[in-house]
Amino acid sequence: MAAQADQLESRGKWDEAAEIYRKILKIDPRSVPALNALGVLYVRQNKFAEGLASYRKALEISPHEFGTNLNLGIAYIKMQDYQSATVPLSEATRLKPADLQARKLLALALVGQNNYLDAIPHLEEALALDPSDLGSTYLLVRAYLETKKFDKALPAFQHLEALDPSSPWIHILKGQAYDGTGAYNQAVEEFQQARNQIPGDATVHFSLGFMYWKLLRFSEAIPELQEALRLDPKFDQAAYYLADSYLGDQEPAKALPLLQNLAKGAPQEFRVRLGLAKALEKLGQEEEAVAEFQEAIRLDPAQAEPHYLLGRTYQKLKRMADAQKEMEAAQRLQAEKRAGQESLLNATGARGDPARELGLVPAPGKQPGDNKQ
Repeated sequence: MAAQADQLESRGKWDEAAEIYRKILKIDPRSVPALNALGVLYVRQNKFAEGLASYRKALEISPHEFGTNLNLGIAYIKMQDYQSATVPLSEATRLKPADLQARKLLALALVGQNNYLDAIPHLEEALALDPSDLGSTYLLVRAYLETKKFDKALPAFQHLEALDPSSPWIHILKGQAYDGTGAYNQAVEEFQQARNQIPGDATVHFSLGFMYWKLLRFSEAIPELQEALRLDPKFDQAAYYLADSYLGDQEPAKALPLLQNLAKGAPQEFRVRLGLAKALEKLGQEEEAVAEFQEAIRLDPAQAEPHYLLGRTYQKLKRMADAQKEMEAAQRLQAEKRAGQESLLNATGARGDPARELGLVPAPGKQPGDNKQ
């Protein structure tokens, strides 16, 4: 009967194959191979509840069955429940430490939870098992960047370039690494090369514009950020840094509408309210600026910059006692420099992550195949 079910399955007749496995289970309810095979068929049809139930019943009978643990992990990954996937995939990896698929899927489940630190040893082991695995190499480099292991990330690029020499993602990731090490001019060079390869990519234009912004090269940042926003009008990060570049380039009238629009969508975002206050102050609208500075302080009272700028605005309004109070508050808080607080990895988020952009962290229904054992 099992052979007949296999034949039906190979011909795409999944419902008929499943019916045969159910008949087998009526004869032998403890048949782990039948439970596992039935679970595979359910999951392939996105019948996740039935598939999970079948796998769990098999694990109640044989908890240390490699194939069932692997398949249960795959099912959870297809459901994008990466936390639940970690348990069975950890067991599968324990049972067969040299199994490449189990090792990669466990790393994938950890990356899906943004647990890059714990994913690193599994990705390193996956590459030891298969040095030609491009997906694991990309994920490992990204994990090094996310955990600020730049000393490991930069050498890893040599291996990545050997595997995928023409990919713009190499330049994007190298740019992120150089940003992390403070080599901003080298980061600019990498993003310029990426832009030349994929001129229609909003993230690349944003990344290059962000690096120019970080170097206070506002006149060069502006066209890159404008292009990023043209390519993706909903790219709020590009809108914010474009507005801030306008402020840096002494064009507050151009910054104001961008910041007003951002404030409508994110009224509780500190940096947007602060930027809006700066624009209003530069345009001579001091009373309106005071209200925005006060709102920025309410949102994040530990930041010194809005206290200082509010104090300066009070001086313009001849409110000297209020100005003195805010200046003293700014001195106490001892603000750090803006450039030292900004990170390209944080600014781009998932947009700068090959794990998402290249489909390495999968969407439902697009995962590696199940393992019938």
